[in-house]
Amino acid sequence: MKALVRLILIVVILGGIILFIVSKLNNTSLSSQTIDLRVDCSEVDNVLVTSSVNVVVKNLSSRSHKDVSVKIIAFDEAGNQLKEKYTTFTRTLAPNSSFDKPVTLPADTKRCDCKIVSSHPVR
Repeated sequence: MKALVRLILIVVILGGIILFIVSKLNNTSLSSQTIDLRVDCSEVDNVLVTSSVNVVVKNLSSRSHKDVSVKIIAFDEAGNQLKEKYTTFTRTLAPNSSFDKPVTLPADTKRCDCKIVSSHPVR
């Protein structure tokens, strides 16, 4: 009996750790409002006076989401944080679809990280 309880405890702990790691790799939070969403901001375009990134949000579920908010952190070539910026998509993201939005960043930006902060699911 003790062995079964230990086994269940180990499986639950390992499952939680794996879920946490996967959510960090996919730049998502584990809240019920955002677990269906993925965000990508890997394409940074550098111009002389500014940089821009195309923020793409994908809805992987069968429900719509409104007011999707994304946090974008810009980094320079050395990995120093340049700016933290928030943007909100005010239109409704339909089930199993995606939308994108260009966001302006400082000129020295070489890469950025992004994360879904919040959304309002609609049934």
